[in-house]
Amino acid sequence: MRTALAPAVAILFASCGAATAHSPVKGIGAFYNGLLHPLLVPAHLLALVAIGLLVGQHAPRQSRAALPAFVAATAAALTLTCALPTLPRWPPLAVALAAGLAVASGRLPGPASWLLAVAATAAVALDSQPDVIPADQAWLALIGTGLGAALIIVYLGGLAAWLDRPWHRIAIRALGSWIAAGAMLVLTLDLLSPASSSA
Repeated sequence: MRTALAPAVAILFASCGAATAHSPVKGIGAFYNGLLHPLLVPAHLLALVAIGLLVGQHAPRQSRAALPAFVAATAAALTLTCALPTLPRWPPLAVALAAGLAVASGRLPGPASWLLAVAATAAVALDSQPDVIPADQAWLALIGTGLGAALIIVYLGGLAAWLDRPWHRIAIRALGSWIAAGAMLVLTLDLLSPASSSA
């Protein structure tokens, strides 16, 4: 049976086309591709979930400044996205690691959470260059990306603020530790991979 499967597997791999890191979903348009982009890139999703939990964990005291800082940094970073080269994978993962550890600790001064929110949006936005989308529609994709990232942070922040029972707080801190652990594993594998060591 194994010998019968080998040609089928070889044909399957041979028929695969080139993959891109941020390839769009066909048929839904540039804006909706941008809107879904933060959900479809795991490093971005980890960073945004961690920031949302961090902002909500200390709401409303820290969210009053962290959310406007996030929105301003998103707008600034997205305007620079097409002019700058694509970032490596590690900045969003590094932000996810730091924010996950902050959520797990449950204690972080206000300015540090604002800085993490700005770092997260810069890392995600600068790594969100739309691929295979016409140049005249790239701005639609970038607006969608900014809106998608903001929705993730606002909804998760609101959920984390609403869950105020002691066991809820423990669950949020546990989720932060899992985010940090996942980001650290991927960062380690990325930094130790032959491609990154030869670069």
